[in-house]
Amino acid sequence: MEHVTSQNKDSGTGKTAGSKYKIGIESMALMAAFILSVIGIGITDFHPMVSYRYWGAMTLILATVGIVLGWVHQKKLNLPVRELFITQIVHWGATMAAIGGIFFLLKAGRLNYENTGLVVLVTLALATFLDGYRFSWSFSALGIMMFISAVVGAYIEQYAWVVLIAIICTAVAIIILEKYRIATLSHSRK
Repeated sequence: MEHVTSQNKDSGTGKTAGSKYKIGIESMALMAAFILSVIGIGITDFHPMVSYRYWGAMTLILATVGIVLGWVHQKKLNLPVRELFITQIVHWGATMAAIGGIFFLLKAGRLNYENTGLVVLVTLALATFLDGYRFSWSFSALGIMMFISAVVGAYIEQYAWVVLIAIICTAVAIIILEKYRIATLSHSRK
């Protein structure tokens, strides 16, 4: 990452090229995380025994993406690395504990499999939104998309097309907003 940053400082056009590359990778990672989150609802409904492992892995994936985004934005926020690391570990550790509690309620018979997938998705959406609020607006947008898909999933039985449209619209909006932000920053520096 340092190499890209030093290269961007040296040339006026390097900043835009590096930022476009960053936008593409960040957007792809966020879209993949969203798609995997929505798939989790179906797995919980149809393969309940596999869903424990799936949601645990999904939480680790979101935690990893959140931690990486936090570290990428760490200099901008002027946070010490130790404080960032502790904050992220506590945040995602608490999220893992909450998801474990949800599956405990499922085993105790207080939740059914359909509801469990939606509750886990809402929990992950909240954790993702709050983590993004601290570090990256695009990660917050992912949390909002996850929440909307859980709410839509609760009302519409076959909601895959609605979620697909939401994914495409949100991806386009994120890319347009980020390009506008980069253009504005490069214009103001000239």
